[in-house]
Amino acid sequence: MTVQSATGRGEGPTTDADNEIVIPEVGVLLYDNPNECTSGHASVNGSPATHVRLHSDLANNVIWVTNGAWSQFMVQGHRNVHNLRGSDFFRTNITQIGADLGLDMNTTNSAQVAPTISLIASRTFKLLAECYEWKPNEIANAEKLHQNIKSRFPRDVNLNNPALERGLQAAYQTDSATSKADFIADSVFLTLRMNRLAHAKRVMSCPVPEDAWEYIPGVALPSSQRERLAFCLSHEHPVLAEVLVDMSRADSQYAALSAFGQKASSRMVLREWVSHPELLWLSRFAPVEIKSVFRSSRYVALPERMQLPVAMTSDPLLELSYSAGLLAENHWMSLASDEYNKITKRKLLSSRAVWLRAADRALCFALAKKAVDRGFVVTGYGTGAVRVRIQRSELFQALEFAIENQLVAPNFSRIIHAGDADAAAAA
Repeated sequence: MTVQSATGRGEGPTTDADNEIVIPEVGVLLYDNPNECTSGHASVNGSPATHVRLHSDLANNVIWVTNGAWSQFMVQGHRNVHNLRGSDFFRTNITQIGADLGLDMNTTNSAQVAPTISLIASRTFKLLAECYEWKPNEIANAEKLHQNIKSRFPRDVNLNNPALERGLQAAYQTDSATSKADFIADSVFLTLRMNRLAHAKRVMSCPVPEDAWEYIPGVALPSSQRERLAFCLSHEHPVLAEVLVDMSRADSQYAALSAFGQKASSRMVLREWVSHPELLWLSRFAPVEIKSVFRSSRYVALPERMQLPVAMTSDPLLELSYSAGLLAENHWMSLASDEYNKITKRKLLSSRAVWLRAADRALCFALAKKAVDRGFVVTGYGTGAVRVRIQRSELFQALEFAIENQLVAPNFSRIIHAGDADAAAAA
């Protein structure tokens, strides 16, 4: 397979045209008003930004990732424009990418920040082309990057067990959101992020169930709840447990932090089931009553084909690359997402996806607990990050916390202002 950039193609005919994979150029369009999705500043591969009136002014041979508000992006039909992508194309919102880097993403600064973000987007696409096998016109042909990567893997197999499928759906939680923290004077909201590539490696090291399940009703389990919990936690086999969580008798601080069944957006199905990884840490902070169990035959490692590409793991210095981190995050997210079945007309959810999400939330909960112990107000966590609200006088404490826990974002050098040192000294 030959891979080359769209701008680096030879002009003469080639005999290997059928096998030639062209990497599409990728640019960023930052709208002047994300709620209108009309004019804005555009940049490709780090080039100086130019102002355009409408998306029709953009080059047609470039994939343009925008910062448009989702509702307006949909209403105006931009989702159906061949070369426009939504703000969450990279899963991490364009605005959040800028925040990770400490950039001022105010729309008045679009001309200054667009080149930086477009350079990251271009580098991510180049890695994407190098890391996976592609056919012509397959790169970036999906609405989101993780969906594009998911097409590289075999389709998930239908479990043909409605009860098990309902249990997996009820155990699946993508993120955790605690009660919203109101803005107060001289405070900031920060996303404290673990190294994406290192986090992807940790999440994907989690063993997953082999899909050979048996159902164990409550009458076949030990009689006491203590013995039932011990049966599940000490078992070497993967378990999916139907539970009743009694938060009224829980450790109030950490139970609230667990945010059981609470997501940042969109309501989920009733959380009546938990996976083995979630049960391990949830049972430490809240009383859990186990009603029944699905048990798998054994744990297995992720198949070699689903592991991170060698190109992303062979060089430890790649952990310093923001683009490599974005790609690694989208890789594991593709394995931890549901899949639409065109035949049955419904979404399928694999046990692998449930286990990987639970592993991610467990790692993030551990970091969120440390943040709470430090005195920060945690508003949510998931996908390798913890969101906190802190006073500006606490920014230096947050910087120390980030260093202690090897966090890579945000870029405090662009967030801490001259007056913050005085505020910290006076606190």
